[in-house]
Amino acid sequence: MIFSAHARAIRGVALAISGAVALAPVLLAPNEVAPTRLASAVNVAAPAAVPTAASGISIELAWERTLSKKKPVWFSSPGVATLDGKGASVIVGDTAGKVWAFHTSDGSRVAGWPYSTKGVRVMSTPAVSGTGKKTRVFVGVGSSAAPTKGGYLALNYKGDKAWYHSPYLLPGNKGGKRGVMSSMAVGNIRTGSDVIGGAMGQMQSAFTAKKGKTLAGFPWLMADTNFSTPALANVFGKKRDYIFEGGDSTAGSSSVSTYKSGGHIRILKPTGNLRESWPDRGLKCEATTNQVVQSSPAVGKFLAHGRLGVVTGTGIFYKHRSDTNRIIAINGSCKRIWSKKLDGATRPSPALVDLTGNGTLEVVTMSEKGTVYALSGPSGKKIWTRKLGHGTDGSVTTFQAPGADFQYVLAPAGQGVYLLDGRDGSIVKRISNFRLRSSATVTADPDGSIGITVAGATTVKHKSIGIIQHFRVVGSSVTTVQTKGAWPMFHHDPQLTGYAK
Repeated sequence: MIFSAHARAIRGVALAISGAVALAPVLLAPNEVAPTRLASAVNVAAPAAVPTAASGISIELAWERTLSKKKPVWFSSPGVATLDGKGASVIVGDTAGKVWAFHTSDGSRVAGWPYSTKGVRVMSTPAVSGTGKKTRVFVGVGSSAAPTKGGYLALNYKGDKAWYHSPYLLPGNKGGKRGVMSSMAVGNIRTGSDVIGGAMGQMQSAFTAKKGKTLAGFPWLMADTNFSTPALANVFGKKRDYIFEGGDSTAGSSSVSTYKSGGHIRILKPTGNLRESWPDRGLKCEATTNQVVQSSPAVGKFLAHGRLGVVTGTGIFYKHRSDTNRIIAINGSCKRIWSKKLDGATRPSPALVDLTGNGTLEVVTMSEKGTVYALSGPSGKKIWTRKLGHGTDGSVTTFQAPGADFQYVLAPAGQGVYLLDGRDGSIVKRISNFRLRSSATVTADPDGSIGITVAGATTVKHKSIGIIQHFRVVGSSVTTVQTKGAWPMFHHDPQLTGYAK
């Protein structure tokens, strides 16, 4: 959601589509947002007998802020925006329904923030378009604990609501409203600056970024719940971005389509169902899986001979399915090229990374048992693994430090974030010491240093408290962290495109 859309699935109630067999959307379990097994602020031991990287890097805590009491940050990774004259800010949502913004320079709260949803949880990662007064910040609002509440929300630079839409459960604006737990992605779908996300119903919407006008060809019938954050990429020689996403599937039929229990990896045309005979038409292609796909796909030229590929994890809703615990790679025609079974659930979203600086992209991901995997892009063959323990459902991110020719990997865990040497997966150090269920975000701070922001929950006097911390790489000097081969935040960039260009 990771998700950031990454969460456990529970059985939902059957929902009838007009003229179709009933379909049961897969929802995320309410207990996924409960602050259980939180890390203590002291006496947290690192895994034993793990080699330490030889490369040296110094990281120090710059600032820390507490958020809502008894309401942690779950799944929402910090987004990045320039909202005012003080440079970059990080933006994050919490389970109290607040969207916070802090300057990376000193941790001061941006004027006008936080925005409050009046108690509806925000478990998505904020996506951003524009800068300064032209900024729009987009979040999915809602959780499976209350799936009828929430929707697609856009905020302006002052933290005020710019527009808001709640998707309907069924075609024809029927079945009542549903919330949104997917993050939203920004790109050129139809008008140059548009936004799209999944929904906790059967209908998916896309909008113009500025005014929130629904794009022609949408809402599009997903036919089941979608927690996967879409990727957007202009890769087929067209002027507009295609939509790459996962999704859930329940046996039944809709319109003229028949569905099996499992999931989808879809490539949807930017026209949606415009000029199509049925609301679920408009796909370029689709790969089906026998397990739900609640991971968020990454897109890039990582397959053999530099060919385009899409890679994603799955989920755990259906029992005893062969695609459980798998990372799956498909090509631009939705043909499965390879799949790799990990040692645990694969809802964390993969990153496409040039780990060693040789110009090729590897797939880096982790299982929910806390094992980090570096896999060959063309074949899925294991390059290295590192068992961290303290499993979580956050996703890895990476950055290249000044003077280094390789990527550092930031791997979230149940007890902090581990910094790994991308060449061999050896542990460099651990930063932070609270429980994370989201990704670390890397920024180019106003003073030129590399910043690392993490958000989650800590325990103080037996009470859960939302927390955000910002670290700096000592002695670093950069103007951008969006360098070729890096994956600095959840779904790659502030627009959450999920596309390694």
